[in-house]
Amino acid sequence: MGQLATLPYDVIPAALEEEYKARSPYNFAHLILPRGDYDGAAAKLRNWKSVGVLATDQEDAVFVYEQVFAAPGSGEVLTRRGFIALGDTEDYGTTVFRHERTMSGPKEDRFRLLQATRVQFDSIFMLFPDPAGDVDAMLDAVCAGAPGLEYRDHEGTRHKLWRVADAAWIGALQAKMAERKLLIADGHHRYETALRMGQPRTLMTFVSLQSKGLRCFATHRIVHSLKEFQPEAFLAKLPNVGMGVDPLVSPAGYVRFGVAMENGEYHADVPAPEGALNVAVLQERVLTPLLGITPEVVTAGTNLAYKRSLEEALEEVRSGRGQIAFLLEDLAIDGMAKVSFAGEVLPQKSTYFYPKLGSGLIMLEL
Repeated sequence: MGQLATLPYDVIPAALEEEYKARSPYNFAHLILPRGDYDGAAAKLRNWKSVGVLATDQEDAVFVYEQVFAAPGSGEVLTRRGFIALGDTEDYGTTVFRHERTMSGPKEDRFRLLQATRVQFDSIFMLFPDPAGDVDAMLDAVCAGAPGLEYRDHEGTRHKLWRVADAAWIGALQAKMAERKLLIADGHHRYETALRMGQPRTLMTFVSLQSKGLRCFATHRIVHSLKEFQPEAFLAKLPNVGMGVDPLVSPAGYVRFGVAMENGEYHADVPAPEGALNVAVLQERVLTPLLGITPEVVTAGTNLAYKRSLEEALEEVRSGRGQIAFLLEDLAIDGMAKVSFAGEVLPQKSTYFYPKLGSGLIMLEL
């Protein structure tokens, strides 16, 4: 399976895509990254089904899914468990909530692939409240047995899958989940594509918000291509500026950002109410008023790029590709969930949940 499964389509860089496609003619990247040849992907899908590479399950089942991984930075070994099943496809705001805005390009790409293949290739990563841990307890019991599928990916994450077809177990799980709200962690573009397709049900991977293995890391912002940008003039507009980007820890009553430019590395402490999320404060107090990078500019992608590691973000400035690197603390999951369930939507690329779900394990044929 390690030769066939991939990361989700939107976090596969070009070099990894090339590596995936070279591993096997049946690597999942051949389907989810057709590079505009949507009919070609549909033809591959038909061929894979005809020769038995893909098989259709003959009975209803829920798949319990476990990932064991080393946390970036600390190296702490963590276990994240969830389950893969179908959820009703419905508009935002009642049961399903989003936490960030989407962009039109990726949605059109996923829509055309779904239209051509009639298969949802990736599940939507959903979070749900489980304060008593009763759903996780059901999953833990299943994971005490041997998995039906196991592999290790190129990042070292171990993926395990258990297939559960017991109707009584599934019924108990449905009863526990019936009234719970859902928050999209990853897959906003794919979920909105499912809405556009009019799918009654959507393939989802459900993970508890209280899971000990749930981690959300910062996505740093790189500002580029601003005309007549002057680092010293911009620095003078920032509040409470200090030297250096370390430590990146916000004092009480403030949100701290690291700010790296060609003239040095600094941090700025922006006054903010308790519980304010750094990505929202950065957008509202810095990007829009001081640099003219409005939410509309962010959506267009003309002046903002994203890097997941601090080292990559700093290299963008040191190499001259970026004018400013804004370095962010990791986002608190409970704070993000609280504002999202209240209807607030964060800027694009506000979160980076790690590890990503494996792609190519379970699909939904429409």
